[in-house]
Amino acid sequence: MSKSTPDKIVEKLKDNLATAENNESRGLLLIEQSIGICSSSLMELREWVNQNNFKDKEEEIHFFKVTKPYMLVEYLYFSKLFEIEIRRPVTTVRVQKRYLKKIISKAQCFFNENLEFYQYYRDKSTHLDDKYFVRHRTINCLTACRFIVDPIFSTSHDYTLAAMQANEKIIVYCKAEIRHLEELGRASDLQRLLLQAKLNFKWTGSKTDLMEMIYGAHGTDSINNGNVEIKELVKGYEIFFNIELPRFYHTFSEMKDRANRTKFLDLMKKCLIKRMDDADEK
Repeated sequence: MSKSTPDKIVEKLKDNLATAENNESRGLLLIEQSIGICSSSLMELREWVNQNNFKDKEEEIHFFKVTKPYMLVEYLYFSKLFEIEIRRPVTTVRVQKRYLKKIISKAQCFFNENLEFYQYYRDKSTHLDDKYFVRHRTINCLTACRFIVDPIFSTSHDYTLAAMQANEKIIVYCKAEIRHLEELGRASDLQRLLLQAKLNFKWTGSKTDLMEMIYGAHGTDSINNGNVEIKELVKGYEIFFNIELPRFYHTFSEMKDRANRTKFLDLMKKCLIKRMDDADEK
C-alpha cells in the first residue's frame, strides 16, 4: 500500500507550484517548470490508484470528479499556456489581441461541442456521476483520445471535465492579456519611458508575500478609497517593483488554503512593533 494519499499529492503539487512561482524564473521557463511539476504529480497519483482500492463508489466519484481533474486542469492549463506563448506573434498590439481572441473562440467552441455535459458541470449536477466518474470497462468519450487513456486511471468524462475547467482558465488568462495590451496601447511611449526611468525598486521577497500585501491594501480600501480593482492594483505593483504576477488569483486561492493565511503580514507587524520597541529603549 502506498504511504501517500491523493490529498497529500495535491498539497505537494500546490506547494511545488507556489515555490516555482516565487523563484526567479519567468515566462516560458516558469511555464515549463510548472508543466513538469504537474506531470510528476499526475504520475504519482496514477501510481497511487494502481496500488490502492477505493473504499466505495462515493470515494471513487470524488477522486475522478474532484481530485484528478484538479491536477489535470493544472497540467492542461500550463501546457496550453506554453503553446499560446510560444506561438504568440511578436508584433503590434492589434495583431496580438486578434490572436488571443481566436484562442478564446476555440475554447468556447469546446464548450459548444460538449454542451450537454458542460451544462451538467455548470449546474453542479450529480445524478449522472456514477456514469461519468466511475470506471467502466470501455471509455466512450471521444475527447479522451487526446490524453493517454488508462482504464485504471480514467473514466468516460474526467478528462472532459478537466479540459473544460482548463479552458475556462485559458479564457480568463487571454482576457487579462487583452486588457493589458489595451493599457499598453493607451500609454504613450513617453509615459512608458518615464515609468522605466523613475522606478528602480525590485521586490526581492516571495511573490506570495507581495500578494498578501496587495490584497491587504485592497481589502482596507486604502488606495483610491477602494475604487480600484485588484487586477489594476496588481499591475501597479508589478510596475513599481519590476516583477510579474501572472497568476495572482491562483496565488490568492493558495493563500486561503494555508494554515497561516497572513504569514507575511504577521511578520511585518512583528518587525514594526520590534522597531518601535527598540526606538523606545534609546
